[in-house]
Amino acid sequence: MKKTKIKKVSKQPIARLQRKIWEHCKRIIRDKYSNVCYTCGKSGLSGANWHTGHMLPKASIGAYLKYDLRVLRPQCYNCNINLGGSGALFIENMRSIEGDEYVNQILQDRNITVKAYDHYINILQTYERI
Repeated sequence: MKKTKIKKVSKQPIARLQRKIWEHCKRIIRDKYSNVCYTCGKSGLSGANWHTGHMLPKASIGAYLKYDLRVLRPQCYNCNINLGGSGALFIENMRSIEGDEYVNQILQDRNITVKAYDHYINILQTYERI
């Protein structure tokens, strides 16, 4: 019998905080939007096929937008993992649904710098109330 690797979970305070925030983000996005992939339109998302994807790669947006609900939408596994988030199609859909001004504001907000830990504490408190 093959042994499964045990996933190690960081015990650092900021990592614990980020895990809690992400759980709230997933809950809020799934409550707010239906189980239809934002990029390809596949319906009936559930379980491991129902991801919460970012409009822009997390590595490029920094702490200010990483857990911002404006950039998060439901995505299928294929779009989020196999296609790397389908960023171009995601932004195109965002522009057609939300408008150019909405997307341009998000792109401007990429330049905002914050102290991550303090920002995450504020976000967690806000999302716990939603």
